[in-house]
Amino acid sequence: MDGSLLLWMGLALSIFWSVGVYNRLMRMRARGLSALGSVEKHMRLFADLVQAIVTQGSVGDVHKSSSAAAPAVDGWTRLQAAWLVVDQALKDTKSANALSVAPLACLAQAYEGLLDAWRQLNDVPPDLAGPVVPASMRTQWEAVALRVETARGGFNQILTLYNEALDQFPARLVVGFMGFQPGGQL
Repeated sequence: MDGSLLLWMGLALSIFWSVGVYNRLMRMRARGLSALGSVEKHMRLFADLVQAIVTQGSVGDVHKSSSAAAPAVDGWTRLQAAWLVVDQALKDTKSANALSVAPLACLAQAYEGLLDAWRQLNDVPPDLAGPVVPASMRTQWEAVALRVETARGGFNQILTLYNEALDQFPARLVVGFMGFQPGGQL
């Protein structure tokens, strides 16, 4: 009878422990998804900035008139194309397992491409009409970039903790059976 009781107690203990591990990892995963949503929300503000300046017509009207302004038009085109890549990467993270490594690596690379296109556009020398990028847009872009970097840092911290929790000794024994996979970084 004592052996049977110990067996049932061990089974109950392992079931409760497994449920506790599962719940803890699900909470951590949910925090990661929430943080990714925050990053996405702030990244979408870049689209508003790019669209606002393009719809104002300053790209088409002011800079298409001279051949010296061709780098500015190319810069705006590159910036719009870089945003489309970021937008597609954001959609891919939603359609796939959002925290998996590959979609997050693509999103990080697309975001770096967007920032690179922005830097190239800001490096275009001003012409007689003034700087290529209006000062108000630079200020807004810097504010949005700061928000994205803050959200991105928080997301990376959460995913680091999540990955560490997956790799801890007792949990690592059952993580594969529960369907948890390590998350990527932005």
